[in-house]
Amino acid sequence: MKKIIKKAYSIKDEIIGVRRELHRNPELAFQEHRTHNFIVDYLARLGLKPITKNSTGIIADIGDGDKRIALRADMDALPINEETPFPYKSQNKGIMHACGHDTHMAMLLGAARLFVENPPKHPVRLLFQPSEEKTPGGALGMIKEGALKGVSEIYGLHIDPELEIGSIKIKSGAMMAAADEMDITLKGEGGHGAEPHKTADPIYIASLFVNQLQGLISRKSNPVNPLVISICSINGGSAYNIIPSEIKLKGTIRTIDKESWQNVPEWIANILKGLKTSYQIDYELQYRRGYPALINNTEKTAKLISIAKNIFENVVVMDKSLMWGEDFAYYLENIPGAFAFIGGANREKGIYSKIHTPYFSIDEDALPLGSALLYALANENTNN
Repeated sequence: MKKIIKKAYSIKDEIIGVRRELHRNPELAFQEHRTHNFIVDYLARLGLKPITKNSTGIIADIGDGDKRIALRADMDALPINEETPFPYKSQNKGIMHACGHDTHMAMLLGAARLFVENPPKHPVRLLFQPSEEKTPGGALGMIKEGALKGVSEIYGLHIDPELEIGSIKIKSGAMMAAADEMDITLKGEGGHGAEPHKTADPIYIASLFVNQLQGLISRKSNPVNPLVISICSINGGSAYNIIPSEIKLKGTIRTIDKESWQNVPEWIANILKGLKTSYQIDYELQYRRGYPALINNTEKTAKLISIAKNIFENVVVMDKSLMWGEDFAYYLENIPGAFAFIGGANREKGIYSKIHTPYFSIDEDALPLGSALLYALANENTNN
């Protein structure tokens, strides 16, 4: 394993250079055309034959035979304007790799070079997937177009800018939540702000609705099952003294267990029905199922942990699920595999940030560790 780590660090500058090039040129979901071309060119220079899937996605096979192992990196960026001081900051205003997908691609491309120069024990499929950030996501399209054909297991890594470098965290079973979305429109008679008694006041109804949602968590949901309901957008009204006739809300619902996943839409609809009866308002509810819960396979999780212990200083086996969502879950519904987070923070260097923020940053020394792990996952003998 020391040889693998040494080989990964021998190409550290190249991996970092790849990451910075991708970071400079972020693209939104299913718009990753420049990113696609960059990856295709890189793989072709290695002598591989990349194939385009699902608009901007890519697969590339290395080696022949059974038990092919797939390694996935996501490609899309977020609609966030970067506020970091780095010379390689985003050149696309309002778009940024604030979730680390640039690092995921760089780690997998680094692993690709290691595979070509040091052929793996098992055949490998490199899988670059578009649109992880925007539902319905790119995983389903990749699967539909045959990205998992002939694959026996799959692995994915995600950088974590709050987890210290040299660390990796993973959980067997339910590691991440199902992520649903809802759009709600509340409609009622508007009017003068000085005469609220002559209106239905959708703003007031919206405030009642938001508060009652939290009652679902404390009084309807089983307290041992995690449930998150967050309203993240409220829009309506235009003046200081006009009660509007319409308010729009957007929110996310995160569940782990099947019972909550099934029940929450009805619970939300019942709240709205009650408000309609009590306050004479109308409503529209659009509830969309998002990514399912991410369920790591027990055997493949154990394999990843065993290999990671030879690469990372600190292997954290989580006892609680995260409430984030990830469309890697779709792959795990089809074949066994595992998903893990690797540390990108370095507090000694002053490198620490949060995900999905304009200030996202990581210690790039973490990238060769990710490449080494991806390479090692295709080699049963971890003592090299």
